[in-house]
Amino acid sequence: MGLEILNAIGGLGLFLLGMVILTSGLKELAGDTIRRMIAKFTKNLPSGIATGAIVTGILQSSSATTVTAVGFASAGLLSLSQSLGIVFGANLGTTVTGWIVAVFGFKLKLGQVAFPLILVGTLMHLFARRRIAAAGLALAGFGLIFVGIDSLQAGMAGLTDTVTPKSFPADNWLGRIFLVFIGIGITLVTQSSSAGVAMAITAVHTGTISLAQGVAMVIGFDVGTTVTAVMATLGGSVSAKRTAYAHVFFNVSTACVAYFLVPAYMWFWQDILDLGDRFPPEIGLVTFHSLFNIVGIVMLVPFSRQIIRFICWLAPEDVNDHTERLEESFIQTPNVAIEAARSTLSEVFLDVLHLFHGLFADDVDRAEIPTVMEESHEALTVTEDYLRRINVSKADPETLRCYQEVVLALDHIRRLTRRFKEIERLDAAGDIKDLRQIVQRLTGLFRDTQSAFRDRQKLMDEQPLEACARELDQNQESIRRRFTDAASRSGDDFEYVLNQLDSYRWLSRISYHLWRVVHHLQSARMIDGEAQTAPVEVIETAASGTQE
Repeated sequence: MGLEILNAIGGLGLFLLGMVILTSGLKELAGDTIRRMIAKFTKNLPSGIATGAIVTGILQSSSATTVTAVGFASAGLLSLSQSLGIVFGANLGTTVTGWIVAVFGFKLKLGQVAFPLILVGTLMHLFARRRIAAAGLALAGFGLIFVGIDSLQAGMAGLTDTVTPKSFPADNWLGRIFLVFIGIGITLVTQSSSAGVAMAITAVHTGTISLAQGVAMVIGFDVGTTVTAVMATLGGSVSAKRTAYAHVFFNVSTACVAYFLVPAYMWFWQDILDLGDRFPPEIGLVTFHSLFNIVGIVMLVPFSRQIIRFICWLAPEDVNDHTERLEESFIQTPNVAIEAARSTLSEVFLDVLHLFHGLFADDVDRAEIPTVMEESHEALTVTEDYLRRINVSKADPETLRCYQEVVLALDHIRRLTRRFKEIERLDAAGDIKDLRQIVQRLTGLFRDTQSAFRDRQKLMDEQPLEACARELDQNQESIRRRFTDAASRSGDDFEYVLNQLDSYRWLSRISYHLWRVVHHLQSARMIDGEAQTAPVEVIETAASGTQE
């Protein structure tokens, strides 16, 4: 008996290792494509459900799907409704693992050819190039899963004389509650609901437990994942907490319904449809797993708005902490981390825009300037440190380009905030008509940019910003001559003229940085799976010199 237990434990370990390797290989092979797919095809709740199910089925990891959803929700690319759909779909997608195990592991007996798969996959990973190497890693993981299933099956088959369905709680209302808690406990120990499902499938196949006992344990496996999800969000962002709460709400709600569906399901499966004799019990188990997740989706989708309001009440937005969305867990996923950084910079930029618009429109208390400068400086420093820790050395060219755009945006926001230190030049600009007109023009641009950036789903037309920046830069020499000529004719103090020229240059640089911030932030944003193309810096003339 001791050897059989060791075989079963070792088989479970091999299965878990295979799942980790398979997911790692698939993420490396198709991760960027998957992330673009999520951004492109998730338009509403139903499309989010479909995308979440498909992506999770491909990656064999609901956590990889939900982490991407959290990052895109933090960045404003997905609404809470869309990310809720991905969470619902991810739960359905996890049932694919059970079907793979039941069909390929037991019905087709792939364990017999798994060792050659592991060898071929390992050789591909060691000697081939990047994408083929990633495919080899996934292939080796796929083979290792079935080696684990074979070992798990062999171990449990040796226990059939000592461990029988009578060794577990009976198939009644109270017994099922105990079985659910056994499932929760197994998930907490293995940190994987897929491992629990594989164990249950194997146990049902070998007759260690009955089908009715297995379906009750499967309910517990799904509930057990919610504990892990909540623990993972401790100290996390609001988006991460909301995603975890949505996961908990879905799994607990569907578990309650599934618990009361067990007798009806067994009755239909064995008596009404008479499928018990035509299909092995493991097929009945995975069918129930998929069925109750589908029932949960159908049941909860009509109440999605109420669920969203409830989740927002549980995890309200912290409007004062822009860096809260810079999740440490995103660092290992460059696309998501870059989006989080871009979104953080957009929030800081909105604060800066609000203050500049108020100053130029003369309807803000200048005592706010030190506070905004301090908060902006702190947020920019934290974001800069976050960007430094994102490893883009192995990223694809598009991800690397987006990373560079975010870094440039940060630099221009920092330069823009430094203009607050020279706010007296705004007062000096009020004495000359040409400068007053520029101030009025910039006031309108600040207002329009604010409005555009509050609507995260749309891109702003950059042409007015670019036109203003180019015009002010090109007119700098002619303005200098006009001001000095006017001073010579009128006898004005030359220092006064220099102050006016400084005011013009100050306004010109504000206009330039405003344009470049908008350009870089929008260039780094993923829209329908495509990032916007960004030209190089363009206005650095001799007139502006080394001015910031």
